[in-house]
Amino acid sequence: MTGERRGIGRLAIRHALLAALLGVLLGAGFSILQIGVDYRLSVESERREILQMMAVMREPAAQASYNLNEDAARVVVQGALAYAPVQQAMVVNDFGEMLARVASDRMRADPPSAWWTRLVAPTQNYTVPLEFGPARKRVGELRVVTSQAPRVERFFELAWRDMGLNVLRSVTVALALGVLSFVTLTRPLTAIARRIGHGPSTTPGIEPLAEAARTDEIGQIASAFERYEREAGERARSLEAAARALAASEVRYRRIVETAGEGVWQVDERGLTTLANEAMARMLGMAPDQLQGRSMFEFVDAGDRPAVTALLRRRESQDSERSEIRFLRADGHPVWAEVSSCPIADADGHPIGTLAMVTNATERRRRDEELRATNERLTSMVIDLERHKSDMARIAELNELLQSARTEAEAFEVVRAAAAVLFADCAGGFAVAAPGEAMNVVGTWGDCACLPDHYERSACWAIRRGGAHLQSGRHGIRCLHQPADMTGALLCTPLYVDGVLIGVLHLHRSPVEPDDDGDAADFSGAVQQRLEVFGEVVKLGLSNLRLRDSLREQALRDALTGLPNRRLFDEALPRELTRCLRAHQPLTLAMIDVDHFKHFNDRYGHDAGDRVLRSVAQVLAGSIRADDMACRYGGDEFICLMPGMTAHDAASRFELALQRMAALAGEDGLPAEPITFTIGLASAPDCGTDVTSLTRAADAALYVAKGKGRNRVEVAAVVTGSVPETSFAQTRPG
Repeated sequence: MTGERRGIGRLAIRHALLAALLGVLLGAGFSILQIGVDYRLSVESERREILQMMAVMREPAAQASYNLNEDAARVVVQGALAYAPVQQAMVVNDFGEMLARVASDRMRADPPSAWWTRLVAPTQNYTVPLEFGPARKRVGELRVVTSQAPRVERFFELAWRDMGLNVLRSVTVALALGVLSFVTLTRPLTAIARRIGHGPSTTPGIEPLAEAARTDEIGQIASAFERYEREAGERARSLEAAARALAASEVRYRRIVETAGEGVWQVDERGLTTLANEAMARMLGMAPDQLQGRSMFEFVDAGDRPAVTALLRRRESQDSERSEIRFLRADGHPVWAEVSSCPIADADGHPIGTLAMVTNATERRRRDEELRATNERLTSMVIDLERHKSDMARIAELNELLQSARTEAEAFEVVRAAAAVLFADCAGGFAVAAPGEAMNVVGTWGDCACLPDHYERSACWAIRRGGAHLQSGRHGIRCLHQPADMTGALLCTPLYVDGVLIGVLHLHRSPVEPDDDGDAADFSGAVQQRLEVFGEVVKLGLSNLRLRDSLREQALRDALTGLPNRRLFDEALPRELTRCLRAHQPLTLAMIDVDHFKHFNDRYGHDAGDRVLRSVAQVLAGSIRADDMACRYGGDEFICLMPGMTAHDAASRFELALQRMAALAGEDGLPAEPITFTIGLASAPDCGTDVTSLTRAADAALYVAKGKGRNRVEVAAVVTGSVPETSFAQTRPG
């Protein structure tokens, strides 16, 4: 029997070891699968964020690459480094030249090698082609290098911890099951098997099994075996043994009732308690003897008493019923229970009471409530995610529209229209920074009464603080631009780019009730987050628009004189010539050359020469009409385009210009000796109907004027047929 006991023990140990092994394998397997899914999700999330950031910077990077503007390119790559994972950013033009390259200090802080680099690349490269112009010509590339070390190390640290916990949990549960199996099953069953091996005995006074004192199934098995032994021995000897067996049977059933995990409750036809086991009494917070004789309705919630009354009245049908009833414990706390009831009848079949099996359902209902609440939260989260997705789509459309806007007025209208949709439940406005301390409101939506047309920067607390400012009811400081009688909540968000104020977004929400102090109209976190993202797109869009205008202005203006340069003139001359010829109007072209300019540079220095050129430019710009164009053609040469003006009228204007120029000698740092220039005029269609003929005629007239002694105006003669070659066949005197 000892070997048999050890065999059963070894069986329990084998079961425990198999359970532990299975727990380890399942824990490790599920952890590995979850690690793979989580890693792919983290990689995809970072990739989407990087590509979205690069899409925002694509247009300014393309403009910088097209214009070979290293400063603008450096601004773009510096903006890329604001995103934490980015280690390095660069802009390369179409010729392979590096316009700008910036590396983050984090690049040197990352470990050069780690064990995970054998599985995952330590860095990730992203490249976006840059295209510019209507034809979307490729002008270069925007490259970004991100570090995966922080994300991967943090990810593997959490993964190892979760895997270890899962494996440890599985092993612990398996070992606990093995120990429990040995203590509760193997050892008692071994003792019982040993007694069974001896066979039934009729000898009185046999030592009872120790396991018979237990109140669980093992104890029931041991007690049943002992009863079997007693009944087998005593049945042959006397009827008294049968009576004792009957008494033992009654005790057995009472033990079953007392030790049952579910509550057993028996009441008579009036609802008074006749039997209640320990589980039922414990469920109601009382002792079993305290329940005897007490009415069932004392422990039923008032709302469920009609249902219990109907349940007792239906006992005559002799059918079992199941229902869920709310009971009240002795301490007043509610207890939900599932009640399975059946009627009790006497020997004649008349109902004398009801027997109910009562199962505590409080924990199940609590779980059901938690599941219901979780489902409601998930539904709300899905609605919020759908709203967020819709908002992000509108904000992406706003970004595209801002990138396509050509003027700030168009951009302001785009911002106003987008805000009216994104913040439809709020009123608001958008103010932009004007020169000085003024703020101009350029767009409003909704019933916006919270903003004047203009206000000072010091009137808004958001500008003072350099961040969002919320004023709601009695909370927060009111901005000076708010009307005194305004109620509700006002949220002001300033828009800064590189420390420069672009504008301020204002949102106003009226209170739900007229008597509210404003707190009920406060903004939710989702609205504030949406406004923050909206503001980021608006300020970047306006900043890019201004950057484009600045780059265009730099490309088409002469830096020294402020006049349009030759590139702008070459674009304007064919257009204006075609327009004037179509309208049968004259067009006069003036070629101007500063006399003896090299002499001023050699004698007075280049600074004085620059002042001479600026003075000539100012005199020329002041001598023509507002619709005319004066340009610096190159070096000491200027050219003027005067649509709708004859050469005779233009000559009169330039004669006055020569006089004004002579009067400036010695003023504002200019040389004391006279400053003169020579003008050659040619008019279309008298001197030609195409750009080449008109330019040659004006240049020839300038050559003639210089031959006559300079400091004069010469009008080209009317040409019939082809224009004679005069100017480009000879060298113009200096």
